[in-house]
Amino acid sequence: MDFLVVGCGSIGQRHLRNLKSLGHQVSGCEENLSRGKQVAKKYNIRVFSSLKEALQEKYDGAFVCTPTSLHVPMSIDIANKGINLFIEKPLSNSMERIAELERIAKKRSLTTMVGCNVRFLPSFRLAKSLIKKNAIGKILSVKAECGFYLPYWHPYEDYRGSYSANKKLGGGVIFDDIHELDALNYLFGNAKEIFCFADKISDLDIDTEDVAEIFLKFDSGVIAQVHLDYLQRTYRKYYEFIGEKGVILWDYITQSVELYTEKTNQRKVYQENINTNREIMFIEEIKHFIDCITRRQRSINDIQSARGILEMALACHESSRKKKGVCL
Repeated sequence: MDFLVVGCGSIGQRHLRNLKSLGHQVSGCEENLSRGKQVAKKYNIRVFSSLKEALQEKYDGAFVCTPTSLHVPMSIDIANKGINLFIEKPLSNSMERIAELERIAKKRSLTTMVGCNVRFLPSFRLAKSLIKKNAIGKILSVKAECGFYLPYWHPYEDYRGSYSANKKLGGGVIFDDIHELDALNYLFGNAKEIFCFADKISDLDIDTEDVAEIFLKFDSGVIAQVHLDYLQRTYRKYYEFIGEKGVILWDYITQSVELYTEKTNQRKVYQENINTNREIMFIEEIKHFIDCITRRQRSINDIQSARGILEMALACHESSRKKKGVCL
C-alpha cells in the first residue's frame, strides 16, 4: 500500500519506519524544511513541504502526526480526497469541526483510527484478559499513574518548543497522556462523572498544566483515580486494578503483570512471555489499521470512539477550571 505521513517529528518518523519495515510505500509531508530534508535523506523517501502539494498524489492512507491543534483541519483536507485516516492521539484539543470530519469520513466510507498503541502491548492485553476472565472478580476501583520529566522526554530538542509545552498547539499533560483515559474507557466503558485538579506547579517554561489528579466514576460502577505529571525525573506508568477477589498490577516499564488472589499471600507474576520490544505495539497498531482498510471494517478506535475519549479530557479541563465535578 501507499501511505503519506504528515508531520515527520518523533512519532511521525516512528510510523514511517514501521510502515517501511512492513513493506509499504511511504511519502512524507513536513513544513519544517530542514527536518524535511533530513527525513528525505535518512529514509530515502519523498518529503513534501506542504499538505496541498502532497495531496496531488494518491494514497491508500495517511498518518496525521502534527501538533494536536492541527489534527482535525488537516484530516478534513485529507478525508476530502478520499484517503483513509490514522490520526495520532489525541483526536484534537477541542470539539471544533469534529462533526464535519465524521460526516466526510462516513460519506466517503473511510477507515479511520486514532492512535491507541497501549491497547496493543502484550502485557496490557494480558491484564485486560485477566479482568475479562474475572480473575479478581468484579472490579471496584482503579489507580493509574503516568509521569515523566518533560525536558527529558525528547532530549534531542528544546522542550519549550514542543507541542506539549504550548497550550495553543494542544499541549498539556491531560491531552499528552490521554492514553490513560483511553485505556480506562476501553476497559470499563463510558465515564459518567469526572472531577479534576490540574495546574502548572513547577518552574518548567511552559504555559500548560504539568500535573493533574483525575477522579472518574464509570457507568459500570468502577471508580478510578488517575495521576499525570511532567515532573518525575524517572518515567513511571502503571495501573492497579482492585477487585472483589484480588488485585492486578500492570507495570508499563517492566511490562509485568502481577495477580494477587483472595487467598492470603498468593501471587502470580507474568513476565517472561510478555516482555518485548515496545515497538511491537506500534507495529501491531499499524497492522490493525491496514487490516481494517483491507476488510473495510471499523477500527478499534475510530473517530466516533476517540471523540468520547476527547470529551473525557475536555471534561477534565472544565472541572479543573470550574473547580467542580462534571457529568458526562
